[in-house]
Amino acid sequence: MAKLSPREAVKVYQVSRATLMKALQDGTISAKKTDAGHWQIDPAELARVYEPRAPHKTANRTTSEHVSRHEPGQKSTVDQDVAARLARTEAELAAEREKVQMLQRHLDDVRRMLPAPMIHPRRRWWPF
Repeated sequence: MAKLSPREAVKVYQVSRATLMKALQDGTISAKKTDAGHWQIDPAELARVYEPRAPHKTANRTTSEHVSRHEPGQKSTVDQDVAARLARTEAELAAEREKVQMLQRHLDDVRRMLPAPMIHPRRRWWPF
């Protein structure tokens, strides 16, 4: 298989360019530089460190398959998803608030059980 440039590697493996360049510089990924100073990376070396990612689903669609944002079916699906996520998040928040109140009551009970602090007269630095 042909060697990949960093740009091609970023697209295939979907890692950031900064991450890839750091891995090249610290030796995590071995690669060769051409006479012009360009990196040439063996795909097997990239596969050793990173998993190849599946291309986005939209890349394989034809233009007739793309769903318009103005179609009512898509908007209602998105709204329902957001509403479900919001309801789940609100339920989690209510549970966390109940937990905080319970812990606060427990802390107050423990404070009541502790003896009052003993107040000692302030000692001077020099004993005489």
